[in-house]
Amino acid sequence: MSKAVDPWTKTLLLKAAEDEATLQLDEIPDGPFGFHSQQAAEKLLKALLSQLGIPFDRTHDLTRLATQLNDAGEALPVTPVDLAELNKFAVVYRYDGIPDLELPDRPGSIETVRIIREHVMARIAAIASQP
Repeated sequence: MSKAVDPWTKTLLLKAAEDEATLQLDEIPDGPFGFHSQQAAEKLLKALLSQLGIPFDRTHDLTRLATQLNDAGEALPVTPVDLAELNKFAVVYRYDGIPDLELPDRPGSIETVRIIREHVMARIAAIASQP
C-alpha cells in the first residue's frame, strides 16, 4: 500500500500552478512577474517538504527552504536563475520599486520554475508510491 499525497501538499501544488500560469501573461509587469516566480518556487519547495513530513517556517526565503530539503537528503536541480535571485522578489520588490539593473530574467525564471516543478512533482510521486 502506498502513501497518499498529503492534502496540504496538493494545496501548495495547486497554488504554485496558479503562480506559474501567471508568468505566461505577456502584459504582467516586472514586479509581479518576479513575485509570482518566487512564489511558485516557494510553494513547490514547501510542497516537497510537506510531503516529506518536514515542518517548515512561514518564510519566503528560498535558500532556507532549499537548505531544509538538502539537510533531509533532497538535492534540488541546477536552475538557470539561482534561488537567491528569486528571493529578491519575495517581499521587498512587492512594495518597493525594482531598480533597472535588477529586472527579472523572464525566460530564465520561467525555466527555473519549470525545472523545480518537474523535480518536485517527480519526487512527490516517488514518495507517495513508497510503501
